[in-house]
Amino acid sequence: MRDAVLHFLLLSLWGGAATLGALAVSALLRRLHTPSRMLCWLWLAVGLRFALPWGIPLVLPRPRDEQLAQAADTVQTLAEGPAPAPMPVTQTPAAADAAAAPWYTQLTVWHLLAAVWAVGVLALAVRAVAGYARLRHTVALACKTADGCYSGACVPAPFTLGIFRPRIYLPAALTGATRQAVVLHERTHLRRHDPQIKPLFYAVVCLHWFNPLAWLAFRQLEREMESACDEAAVRDCDAAARNAYCESILQYALQGRMAPGSLAFGQGSVKTRIVHLLHYRRIGAGALVVCAAAVGLSVTACMMQPQVEEATPETAETTQSEPAPQPTATPETAVTFTANTAGLPNLDDPENSPRFLCPVEYTYISRYMGGGHRGDDLCAERGTPVYAAQDGVVTYADFHYSYGNFVQLDHGTGVDGHRWTTLYAHMDDLAVEPGQTVKAGELIGHAGCTGNATGNQVHFEMMMDDVLVGPSYFTDYPNGNANELTAEKVEEFLAKTETFYSDGTLEEWPLADQIASLEWQLQSTTDQLSQLKDRRDELQVSMDTLLAGTTDQEKELAENYRQQIDLFDQEIQLLENQIQVIQQQLEEDQAKADAQSAQAQIQQQIDAAQSAGTGTDPALDAEAARQQLDAAAEQVDSYLTANRDQNG
Repeated sequence: MRDAVLHFLLLSLWGGAATLGALAVSALLRRLHTPSRMLCWLWLAVGLRFALPWGIPLVLPRPRDEQLAQAADTVQTLAEGPAPAPMPVTQTPAAADAAAAPWYTQLTVWHLLAAVWAVGVLALAVRAVAGYARLRHTVALACKTADGCYSGACVPAPFTLGIFRPRIYLPAALTGATRQAVVLHERTHLRRHDPQIKPLFYAVVCLHWFNPLAWLAFRQLEREMESACDEAAVRDCDAAARNAYCESILQYALQGRMAPGSLAFGQGSVKTRIVHLLHYRRIGAGALVVCAAAVGLSVTACMMQPQVEEATPETAETTQSEPAPQPTATPETAVTFTANTAGLPNLDDPENSPRFLCPVEYTYISRYMGGGHRGDDLCAERGTPVYAAQDGVVTYADFHYSYGNFVQLDHGTGVDGHRWTTLYAHMDDLAVEPGQTVKAGELIGHAGCTGNATGNQVHFEMMMDDVLVGPSYFTDYPNGNANELTAEKVEEFLAKTETFYSDGTLEEWPLADQIASLEWQLQSTTDQLSQLKDRRDELQVSMDTLLAGTTDQEKELAENYRQQIDLFDQEIQLLENQIQVIQQQLEEDQAKADAQSAQAQIQQQIDAAQSAGTGTDPALDAEAARQQLDAAAEQVDSYLTANRDQNG
């Protein structure tokens, strides 16, 4: 429902933008005396922009700014419309219980917005039908005249009514040259199929009743329709006949608007119509061609559908994004698994190295790994199947505040001795469970937009020996999106593994990196704790609602919710304990860094004293500074010893 509502709002936004552009063009063309019949085409194009979710594709350069690029990808995904429901998958017991919940517990704000929209559309539709029926009943006694029109005392003003068999209704008092001009006006409506076009445009506007620009576009079309028929009615008239026609407009202007979508002679701004007729003049053939070309270009521009070009490794320059904690295997999820070594990459022979299968049939890659981004974002429609890139065992299949629904697979060790792991995030649902063994190409879930995602996609990460590597170098991406794996690139990956992540333990990292990692872990764990608490509160509200019910199904479901809440409480307690440990370790590392900084400053003082002196005895200055250094070293040693004893 969320995608459907946002897609429709985006459609209305495109229509509003087209309306503003058409207003500016229409004002300019009106000053050039462009015929109103041409301006009608412009506003019809605006109506199509409100009605059609597609248009003429216009590919724009991808923004260099990452936030703008993400926003463009989101808009483009919404413009494609909501995808069909995903294929059914085997549900877990918790998912089955949630599916059995009463419908009112699953309502969201998006359902409320859709309901308000539907009520507005229904109200306008009832108003239009009632107005049409009332007007049809009013003129039911009108009689057909010799000129094919219908006239009588019951007709208040000239108008055309009907869609499939429209009729012209004229007041009985309308006679002479004025009647002929009015009849020509109304027959011009019939010749141009205005009785069919105007109700259709009104129906489109009813769908966008919340957008004032949609109503403005309808009024502009109505104005140009009347002006075009006015021009046709006075085209061959002299000044006296034109003045008489203007008087008839003024005479019937007070009759106001008829049924919505009908064609009343007195509609529109009387002043605007009369001023337009008094200044109306036919333009030459050359000017007419120029106006037609301008209208054609405007209509084409109105139907354009902007699209951002697909990301490439060169254009996918990304800024530092919020990292998500990398899960690791636990004794509960660890199972015996024999790796398919023949299908895993072989860094000893990079030119002939096997590649992982592409996990999803994507439309484009919006972001590649790099610049703080941990993997590749494979954009695909919601519900697109996601497959295992190679044989492996499921170490994690869960929800994460940043990854959303994600699956992590351990593929084992290849022939070159390197261990491989892949992760698939932001999925709409999961088709596997922890501990399950999967084969290459086996379904593990469907593409979606869960977690911190800007659109429907699969975030694909790859690790070699617990070190992130670029998936494009080891995956069989189609359409030339895969990068060539060279010996130089292999050396770069191995160098990163051997220098910075040699043992994978935090204690062997540089102190500054330890502090940065602990700060990130603290922030990430705190966010995860907040996410768990929010989910627990949602379950608590649902459980309280179900406890108020009277059926056995509601009571059973409430008991299931209670058990899930207990599990959440346990996870929350574990995370709170973990946060305390991280905070304590962070404080210790900060104190250690301060002590090392003080030691470095004292060493600088010793070096300066030995080289320059203070004017008395440089040896005494150096000795005093060295005593301070020894005291600082003892402080650091005692701190480290106490820290080891505490951790041991």
